Amino acid sequence: MDMIIKDFCTAWQTLDAELICKHLDESFVYDSQWVFSSLDCNGYKEYIRGKFQTLKNNNAQLEVSIVDDPYFGGKMLAMKQGETPIFYRIKVKDGKVIKGDMCMF
Repeated sequence: MDMIIKDFCTAWQTLDAELICKHLDESFVYDSQWVFSSLDCNGYKEYIRGKFQTLKNNNAQLEVSIVDDPYFGGKMLAMKQGETPIFYRIKVKDGKVIKGDMCMF
């Protein structure tokens, strides 16, 4: 889990989607408070590659760190682009990421 969360953090810091994609299980599901429907593994890979490209094109400045998850224990990502922090939780099973949740708390 530690290596995986570090890879997710580095992926967001460097905008390298492949650091995330390599850890996703085929059963992976992504949910976000800002997106109306869930994404499956292939849908998320397409989404995150496109999102990172858009961020690169816009020279976006992100602050990304690994923090303790006060609600579920373990670690999660804390990200800021501008003033509002958001959090990215992942769930790992058998060494692969099966769930990703982007939320504001």
